[in-house]
Amino acid sequence: MEVLTAVDIGTSKVACVIAELDAGGELEVVSHGVSPCLGLRKGALVDPEETVRSIEEAVGDAEKQAGYPVGPVYLSLSSEYLRSLPAQGVWAISSSEGEVTGSDVRRVIDAARMVGIPSDREILHIVPRGFTVDGQSGIRNPVGLSGIRLEVNTHVVAAASAFLQNMRKCVQKAGLEVENDGMVASSIASALAVMTEEERKLGTAMIDIGAGTVDLAVYCDGEIGHSGVLPVAGDFLTHDLARFFRIPPAEAERLKLERGVASPDYHEGDDEMLEALSLAGDQKVPVSRIQLAEVLEARLLDVFDWVGKQIQLAERMGLVVTNLVVTGGTAQLPGIAHLAHRELSLPARIATPCYPPGLMDSLASPIYSSAVGLILHAAVRRAVRNVDSLEDEGGPSKVKVMLTRVGRWLSEVF
Repeated sequence: MEVLTAVDIGTSKVACVIAELDAGGELEVVSHGVSPCLGLRKGALVDPEETVRSIEEAVGDAEKQAGYPVGPVYLSLSSEYLRSLPAQGVWAISSSEGEVTGSDVRRVIDAARMVGIPSDREILHIVPRGFTVDGQSGIRNPVGLSGIRLEVNTHVVAAASAFLQNMRKCVQKAGLEVENDGMVASSIASALAVMTEEERKLGTAMIDIGAGTVDLAVYCDGEIGHSGVLPVAGDFLTHDLARFFRIPPAEAERLKLERGVASPDYHEGDDEMLEALSLAGDQKVPVSRIQLAEVLEARLLDVFDWVGKQIQLAERMGLVVTNLVVTGGTAQLPGIAHLAHRELSLPARIATPCYPPGLMDSLASPIYSSAVGLILHAAVRRAVRNVDSLEDEGGPSKVKVMLTRVGRWLSEVF
């Protein structure tokens, strides 16, 4: 049995999920811990000590539930310091028979790594989207084909080296280590937990709206082809309400969670007057629920305007987008899927983690999409080398089928 630990460090919280992976590929989530976090702003580290404390608390709670300490962890990343771009690689097929080998594939992907990444950035992921052999394009797996020239189109995700170093330091100060290649973009992690295989093939934009950032990833033909991060999200909704109604942020957050809707269009019936404490805390301030919705809608329109431009950019790159998947903490705001559909003219659904089967109810929420996806990423990284053996002894279980499905994709991605 292998123990897998995921740590999702967000703007509002740190979430830790511990799972066990047995020799047969069965994955079971055994515990989780959550701690509020004020150490990041818009995904950027602003208070390392607070972040370390939050990591210690979340991991400590998860360890207490599991009954044992954990080893190296997988870490999800969402920040304006992440960037993505397309890159191409070219390689001369090296075998004397002219047949493409696994070594050729690795070398052409390495050639794509030579894309112009500034010296202050590191490549996190390089995702092969398709291969070309002697001009024949659209090849998913070129191994075994004959030719002279091998090309690959990839999607590259890079991050600022200083940001990565600081995040590693926070984890280390909390008494933990990050797994080798254990830093994962939140957009990739969340997609593993909430998107179906059909959605990735058909062409889908996934939007993870957290407290500090919006992570967007466009999947088409089974692979990620475009991604981006907007450093404006749920916290800005709260701040807008606090400024507009001149109330404390805590009161604005309460109103947003308890009575907020994403658009006045989604509000039913007559206007309703709510109350909130004033900034001085000595009197009540009247708050119109329709005005509350109007303020929330104004900020969300900015978010969906950015999403629309990112989708247009993806389509200019040849990707097809047919629907939207919305997840993250802010996705729980009533009416947000309706607003996304209205503004982007695409079908939209709110997504919660749907893998692995048997996931505990407390984690089946959009706020845990990234953390659960990170566990799946870790499980597949461990299991993909043995994926062919998962069919042994009585046929595959549902979990084995899931790992096989995701494993093929992730083995090509990473």
